Amino acid sequence: MNRILIGLFLLSAGAYGQSDIPTDYFSSPLDIDLILSGSFGELRSNHFHSGLDIKTQQREGLPVYAPADGFVSRIKVAHYGYGKALYISHPNGYRTVNAH
Repeated sequence: MNRILIGLFLLSAGAYGQSDIPTDYFSSPLDIDLILSGSFGELRSNHFHSGLDIKTQQREGLPVYAPADGFVSRIKVAHYGYGKALYISHPNGYRTVNAH
């Protein structure tokens, strides 16, 4: 019985997943090659990292671009979570977050 319930759960989880993820809608936020210095889910000293850190070739002041058309729907500054975050809502229903 447990195997049947687990099987039904796994099948239903796949049915509710995202299906139409755009592959060519979003562009790079920087004009340089994207090389990661930190990855999503990476284990930190007391938490899992919840973002992607991009190396900037030891340069400061690089312009950061929105990955697609949209509008700034939220700005948040906190001592926890993302810290400083800029949320952009896009016409296709997706929302991107730039944070540090």
